[in-house]
Amino acid sequence: MKETISNNKKSLNILNKLILNGFYDGNISPNRIEFERKKFPSILSVNQYRIIGFLNDENKFELGFDFKFPLNIVVKVALGIGIIFSIISLMYGNWVTPIPLFVLPFLIIYINFNLKKRKEISLLTSKFLELYKSEYET
Repeated sequence: MKETISNNKKSLNILNKLILNGFYDGNISPNRIEFERKKFPSILSVNQYRIIGFLNDENKFELGFDFKFPLNIVVKVALGIGIIFSIISLMYGNWVTPIPLFVLPFLIIYINFNLKKRKEISLLTSKFLELYKSEYET
């Protein structure tokens, strides 16, 4: 099940407060939102992920997760090269070579990505609900 945030004035106000209070960097447009979590201290840690939300038919933002700009292209190119390398290795009879060079690193990156996805989206929704409750349910 996808996490969603409704597209109304209250929700957009809370999302804007997340940016203004310094929890996230990002932008909000009428049919798309994009957030990057600010980490402390920001000089020492680099955030490589972003949370994106697209407006669906039910007028809600569906939250997704992706790598930031240069890294998303690098990951796709590396995945393509790894698949081509694995196919060529299997054609030449090297059944063992693709496992340590492609399959294991891919699985590690995939599992790490999914864990970060759950963590970042849950942090965003919990912070969103915390601000929503403090602002509108007094």
